[in-house]
Amino acid sequence: MLKFIVVCICCLISCLITGCSFWGSKQESGELYYRINEAYDFEVTHCDSFAISRGKGTGEFALREAKNQAMKNGEEIGGSHIVWLHVDKSEETKVVAVIYKCKQ
Repeated sequence: MLKFIVVCICCLISCLITGCSFWGSKQESGELYYRINEAYDFEVTHCDSFAISRGKGTGEFALREAKNQAMKNGEEIGGSHIVWLHVDKSEETKVVAVIYKCKQ
């Protein structure tokens, strides 16, 4: 029993140190986590732009859906940063972004 308690305490401490979270994750709020970073154009002047990514969304969360789609596409092709060029909020929300690959 003592070993079980020690293991649980070690797991809890490890989780606190690494920053994992059981409550209040971005997944519940509808925001997805991506490894690609949103940036402004002046932040990526040292990077290589190599693709254009687009996204579409409809409904109540159309902009979020469109941006998530574009970010997912950018991440899949190996981009490290995304800079939003255009947002069209009409019947179907559309976004256009440039995908960058930055060496750090």
